[in-house]
Amino acid sequence: FKTYQRSQPILNIAAFVPLPRWLPRLFRGDTKRSAAKIRRLITALTAERMEAIKAGTAPDDLATKIMTTPDPEDGSTFTTEEMVDQVAIFFLAGHETSASALAWAMYLVATHPDWQDRLAEEAQAIDQCDFAVMGKLRQSRDVFREALRLYPPVPMMVREASCPATFRDRTVARGAQVVISPWHLHRHERLWDNPDGFDPARWHSENGKKCQREAYLPFSAGARVCPGAGFAMVEGPLILSRILRDYRIEVVGEKPPVPVAHLTVRSKDGILLRFVRR
Repeated sequence: FKTYQRSQPILNIAAFVPLPRWLPRLFRGDTKRSAAKIRRLITALTAERMEAIKAGTAPDDLATKIMTTPDPEDGSTFTTEEMVDQVAIFFLAGHETSASALAWAMYLVATHPDWQDRLAEEAQAIDQCDFAVMGKLRQSRDVFREALRLYPPVPMMVREASCPATFRDRTVARGAQVVISPWHLHRHERLWDNPDGFDPARWHSENGKKCQREAYLPFSAGARVCPGAGFAMVEGPLILSRILRDYRIEVVGEKPPVPVAHLTVRSKDGILLRFVRR
């Protein structure tokens, strides 16, 4: 998937050209090869699960539910090809984005030991590990939210104007393609106090509350908002909290990671961290 990401342009220029759907799109050779490898792996796993469902030995998990729940209108279930598409979307939107956000969050707490200590103390005061504890992980949630602001997993997205609009004296026609950049919006100096600084406490200030409503789009917004946004804001802070409960995270090396925009925001040469058991 790393190969697939790095061979893909962050914005596909061809998507802005209204070409017929039947016309083939051109992709680099390594993009095609890595995509085919990903689909082969998912296809094998899907076929294996289908056999387990037929044999009555499949676990009662999300994959099994998706594959066995019939369409309410015609009673059909997903074909293997359709299931592969579903899993591929989960892989990118549910795994890769969460991994990116968590990696940057761990880097930020490693470079801000005061906040790391606060999160560790908060985590150690809680015995159980389930979604019910989220009300007690306020500082972990603030840190994860700040990581999403500084390093939004999806740095740019394309939307189509559903009606005519005007953006700063520029006319946008209905049907026009608009590039929205959470990365730039989250660091806009006219909107945020200390836009490039790591400040999880900002979410309790008037500026932070206002910007969270009006200038914070890590999951997009409106009709196309990420359907996993709520889950991500539980999963990320909870995992971060559990890690910091048992481990201290330290930065390895002197050079900070350089963020680069692929399908998600990754570090150019990786994020090097050391985990030391507390």
